[in-house]
Amino acid sequence: MIISNARIVLENKIIHGFIEFDNNRIINIKTGTTNKASYDAKGLYLLPAFIDSHTHGGYGMDFNMLANHWYKENLLNYFEHIHQEGVGSVLLTTVTCSTDDLNSIAGNYRNAKDLDKNNVIKGWYIEGPYISIKRKGAHNQKLIRPIDTNVLKKLKNLLPHVTKILAVAPEFKNNLSKYKIIKKDYFLATGHSDANYWEAMKSFDEGAKRVIHLYNALPNFDKRTPTILNAIFNRRDLKCELICDKGHVAPEVILNTYHILGADQIMVISDSLLTKGLKDGTYVVWGTEVDKRGVLDYIHSTDKISGGNLPYHKQIENFGNITKCSMNEILKVSSLNAAKSIKQERHFGNLVKDAESSFVLLDKKYRLITTFIKGVKI
Repeated sequence: MIISNARIVLENKIIHGFIEFDNNRIINIKTGTTNKASYDAKGLYLLPAFIDSHTHGGYGMDFNMLANHWYKENLLNYFEHIHQEGVGSVLLTTVTCSTDDLNSIAGNYRNAKDLDKNNVIKGWYIEGPYISIKRKGAHNQKLIRPIDTNVLKKLKNLLPHVTKILAVAPEFKNNLSKYKIIKKDYFLATGHSDANYWEAMKSFDEGAKRVIHLYNALPNFDKRTPTILNAIFNRRDLKCELICDKGHVAPEVILNTYHILGADQIMVISDSLLTKGLKDGTYVVWGTEVDKRGVLDYIHSTDKISGGNLPYHKQIENFGNITKCSMNEILKVSSLNAAKSIKQERHFGNLVKDAESSFVLLDKKYRLITTFIKGVKI
């Protein structure tokens, strides 16, 4: 198949041309025109399908459900809807749970992949239990604990070839001392943390190159006492997650962050809960009642934010309209940086020969117009 008359967005340039592909991979990317085209992009911007690299689910599916044996219908429903957001890849993200549940999730991961006909799931993001009690957010405090290298070794052995990201609060109960042991098997992320400047810098030096939902579950700035935020902004080797539903982070702060870090360091994430795509109302998430009110979820009958549910393409649209960034920068924050963060940019999240044939077409206002998944128009 060939999509022609497209503004093809590459990492450092945009070309007007056509892209040839089959149901698996990109075959060629060329400038100019062709009379063999099967789809006319009509001058729209062509980018890789989005990567939501921190999401807990949506459409009634929560990835912690993989600890049980009744998730199949929910997961299939999730797969039916996720491409409507322009998303071609996710890192299924779980929250703090028991060791038995971690083992069960690992055991059911392959079963989930058997249902994943479009190869949506690209890895497992373990967000907890090795986080800070003080910055736990909606996580269950009773299950938060320090790193257990034996548990992590077992998970690695259960899923030896699966990409795994591990969220860690470096300051919590000597977690930092275990980085050297675990970083060969896990991509490390710093967050849900009360680390000071020096603890955070040490965690980055020891291999944690990802920041978990920047600003959320982290301390604020202090003009005299540097915090983890100062450490983050003094580095240029990090990829920082940013929720762009305009509720978790104010638009003005999103703009500040773009000016400070630039698009090379930002990954837009949804951090969505199972409530995404459902009607407003009260739901049980991780054992707690939450109220879905618009794009945000709140602890039941309170104004305390527990999560979000804005579809991913709307988060990208928000980021673009807030920052007025280029399409090359949209490529980075929506897919390429996430792929680079797990060293997969030659395989997906990028427009290069032999990468996955999943694409989105956007207009100049960053709006999602069309999605192709594994060579098929959705």
